[in-house]
Amino acid sequence: MSPKTLRAVLASALLAYGGAALAFTLIQLPPQESTSPSSAITGSANFVTQAQPTIDLIRSQTRGLLLRNRGRHVAQGAPVLAANGYVDTMTDIQLAAASVSDAPGSGSGNADSLWLSSAFNSQENTFSRTEFTGTAQNVVAGFDATRSDRYVLGVALAYEGSNYSTLFNGGHQKTDGLNISPYFAFLLSDSWSVDLSLGHGGYKTRQSRSVVDTTLLTVAPVNSEFSSTRDYAAANLTNVLGSGGWRLTSALGAQGIRRKQDAYTETDGTAVAESKATVHQWNFSLEGAYGRGNSEVFLGALYEDVRDPAKIEFTSGEQPANDPTSVLVTAGWRYYGKGLSANVVFSSRQAQQQFNDYGVSFMIRVDL
Repeated sequence: MSPKTLRAVLASALLAYGGAALAFTLIQLPPQESTSPSSAITGSANFVTQAQPTIDLIRSQTRGLLLRNRGRHVAQGAPVLAANGYVDTMTDIQLAAASVSDAPGSGSGNADSLWLSSAFNSQENTFSRTEFTGTAQNVVAGFDATRSDRYVLGVALAYEGSNYSTLFNGGHQKTDGLNISPYFAFLLSDSWSVDLSLGHGGYKTRQSRSVVDTTLLTVAPVNSEFSSTRDYAAANLTNVLGSGGWRLTSALGAQGIRRKQDAYTETDGTAVAESKATVHQWNFSLEGAYGRGNSEVFLGALYEDVRDPAKIEFTSGEQPANDPTSVLVTAGWRYYGKGLSANVVFSSRQAQQQFNDYGVSFMIRVDL
């Protein structure tokens, strides 16, 4: 029996049952083709996008440090990178050199920093058979040490949480957990750098879905919860070019993400087996920035290509797009002060037919 036929039968039954009443409430039924647990859809659809904010926040730390350290190297002679742009007058050279000599750890090239960053994303899947909407929150705190103005070693601890209304099965899903990530970066030259980050996290998911009781003519919730782990490795090669107040940053990166989900049983007795999945992705980013003094504004784009995506497929009927590629467009503002730096970034994920993702993030860093 099709969902439309079932709705019609139940509506007729309700009308007959409540014919003598002055009013009644018509129950909105979820599509009967989507009776699977919420994680069966959100886990595949959000496999990469749930991990990406934490990876990006950590990557931005190493890149920002290397840009600042690049300025210290170039300040030893003209042309000078003063905060975020080249200057070539004697006055500017003297000012930049003085600024660099005042920077923490400038004498030995060593410095330690504490930083805090957070990202908030609003996400929506618009395909009716997998439709969901909700938010994701990432809060990351880290400590790193810069040595010889070239090496960066650090560790970050991240809280990740998401809260979705899974419209495809009339349910909800909430996930939260912690992720620990060591990271390393090396300044190859005044223009080139490499960075590497690793991560391991443990998460708890609580979810529900709705099922139709055709005997009692009601919709009842089916609840479940399970644990999962996620590991990742990400590496990037970055190039920075500058002239005047302008700066062009390009980067080529690759990453792998592996997730393991424990087996669990729903409250109606449905058993869900353990599952594992791994995806690999390469990406290319390009960012243009213009700055004066201690701040800059920027506009960037990150192209991402998942090589082996976790696809969602139905046995029949219309299928989801399962787009393996996307473009993350970013715009924002950065501040580089003495012993303090900060930024605000706005983002929007484009080039996906059935998935929307809008985000905002901020970061503040203090030199010790």
